[in-house]
Amino acid sequence: MIIAERPVMSPGKEQILRWLAKELRKKGFEVRRDYIIDVAGVTHVVDLLAILTPVTDVDVKLAFIVDYKELTPEDIERYYVWKQEGGFDKVVVIATGKVDVEAYELAKRFGVDIVRAGRDMEIKYKELGEYIVAHVHPVIAKEKAVEILKKHEKGFFRRKGELIASLLTYIPLIEFEAEAMVKGATEEESVIKVIVLTFDGIRGALVVEEGGTVKPLKERGSYAEISDPALDVLKILVRDSYKTISELAMELKLSEGKIQSISNFLLGKDLVDIYSDMVELRKTLYERNFSVSKLLAEKGLRMHDGDPPDDKDTLVIFPRVSMERLISFMEALAHKIKSIMLIYYPFYVGFLQDLNDVSTRWLVTIDGITGNESPEMVWLLSQVQDILEDKALKRVTSQ
Repeated sequence: MIIAERPVMSPGKEQILRWLAKELRKKGFEVRRDYIIDVAGVTHVVDLLAILTPVTDVDVKLAFIVDYKELTPEDIERYYVWKQEGGFDKVVVIATGKVDVEAYELAKRFGVDIVRAGRDMEIKYKELGEYIVAHVHPVIAKEKAVEILKKHEKGFFRRKGELIASLLTYIPLIEFEAEAMVKGATEEESVIKVIVLTFDGIRGALVVEEGGTVKPLKERGSYAEISDPALDVLKILVRDSYKTISELAMELKLSEGKIQSISNFLLGKDLVDIYSDMVELRKTLYERNFSVSKLLAEKGLRMHDGDPPDDKDTLVIFPRVSMERLISFMEALAHKIKSIMLIYYPFYVGFLQDLNDVSTRWLVTIDGITGNESPEMVWLLSQVQDILEDKALKRVTSQ
């Protein structure tokens, strides 16, 4: 099982941040995940920002950063600049790896706290009582997958290339089961509906079943990147079904231009309709149920507890999106989240190399359950293509 040197979002990091967010909220802090700051024109992401307002107009801001590699003096200098530019009262670095002695000394001088991730932060998903983690073994044998992938070497309507490597890759899919109040024309016609929505754990796109495989809807983008003001608009529309731009602006104390911009963004996510100055909740998403676990059960396949097995021929991609942001979206859309499942789904990834230009390579993805091609998965995996190539091509050269 291979993990990037410093993954954007591994289970360990997500567990630490969720535990931390829960503890800070108990103490009255407002918590924001993936807070963006600008340093000399370059954006940086603070893993967690905690804000406390002990008296009116006085905010205490604490920034938390989870650092996976060895912590060096250069890291401390960088985080100190973040502290200054972000206007934070304190920066806390949660170190999961080694910490350089000089880094400790420099952190004391700069007022940067270093916390070693101890046992109290090593929380398993099941212990949180909020996640079920499972994986499913591929139905398609490796030899059969290679045979299918080789068909892509030739073709009238395809680029011609040579299959130089293939790799069994487990993709994280995050399945939410929730209860949503779907309003009718009258209060009597309103019903509580159980909905199941699945997102990919790499980009946060909505996932559906199509063409005999699971397909991320790339045209809708990431549902993990919806801003807090946009979620506030969504909550109001879930509550009231529709509002005018001016009514939303007044309730949220935002400009009408800002509300218009947010509404257009939500329209692109298939969440609202806009009629002149009226914004109405679109209920399409309530109908677009897709359950990976149900799909697998219908095929008679058994899901196994925990992460996929460690294997030299296998790459496991851990979630890279903010689970907190997906949960925030689901909490805005539905009034109760019943369960969350993190399911690792198998795909075979083929690496084809141009016959005339060895520097040109591209990916082909085959569903490990059905054997069908899933072109949209290539878009998903482009986020981690370097990791894929490193694992697959190293394995080829070592054989």
